[in-house]
Amino acid sequence: MKTPTELADYFLQHLRVERNLSKNTVGAYSADLKKFRAFMESDNYSLNRVDSEKITAFILFLKKQNLSSSTIVRTLSSVRNFYKFLAGHGFIKINSLPLIESPKVHRHLPEVLSKDEITLLIKDLFGTKDGIRNLAVIELIYGAGLRVSEITGIKTGDINFENNQIKITGKGNRERIVFLNRNSLAAVNSYLAVRAKKLRNSASPYLFVNSRGGKISRQSIWKLIKKMSAVSKLDKNVFPHTFRHSFATHLLESGLDLRIVQELLGHKTLATTEIYTHINKSQIKSVYKKFHPRSL
Repeated sequence: MKTPTELADYFLQHLRVERNLSKNTVGAYSADLKKFRAFMESDNYSLNRVDSEKITAFILFLKKQNLSSSTIVRTLSSVRNFYKFLAGHGFIKINSLPLIESPKVHRHLPEVLSKDEITLLIKDLFGTKDGIRNLAVIELIYGAGLRVSEITGIKTGDINFENNQIKITGKGNRERIVFLNRNSLAAVNSYLAVRAKKLRNSASPYLFVNSRGGKISRQSIWKLIKKMSAVSKLDKNVFPHTFRHSFATHLLESGLDLRIVQELLGHKTLATTEIYTHINKSQIKSVYKKFHPRSL
């Protein structure tokens, strides 16, 4: 019988090789299973003797670590998938599968920037160090609603300038096509002109590179956006994902169909995209209260 650590490693290999999940997703699974193994080892639990009572104890174990509700839900989902894998490969009996129910999570509405705030942030990039590259990064995140990992993964060969399109590889290695608007297209073209000088005699398949000619990191983009936010003195907590949220919200406010927004964002299910309809409803309610003579 394999040890719990060996089983976890086998499961992670399955995710990498057979399911072809991204490095970041496999890393998240690995971190979640480490938490579960730490809990199991703390009381000498056996993998095939985990019942609902022990799962409740595991949830309390996670809460004592001051983890957010969303992190706890994700961890339980990883453990649930791990057990399904074990049962499917005959490492445990089907009737030994524990009932793993996730606690309900209050979904916070994401922070959204107004169109004027985005214009202000972009304006402050001009004339700064790496401003041309950073402008192209922001124009693409907002203009195409991209995740940071998607931005860093864009290769020059993914861009179709004839049709103003980019092939994006998103979560779960799912591919989709996004579009370059006139601002993002102009920003990318300007950046490509300076990118050639930055690379000098070296070569990189990736669109966005750092000062050494290597692939730009997610951390660099986070730092860039935090610096932008500080310079522009916005009274909002701005993250890279804030631009993606703003992209979706602004499209829906303009009347674009929710399912089209889902496709543009690369969401696997419509339910994930529906959070942006809550933003619209809250804005509508605010306007109603302001202008209706009998509103409360």
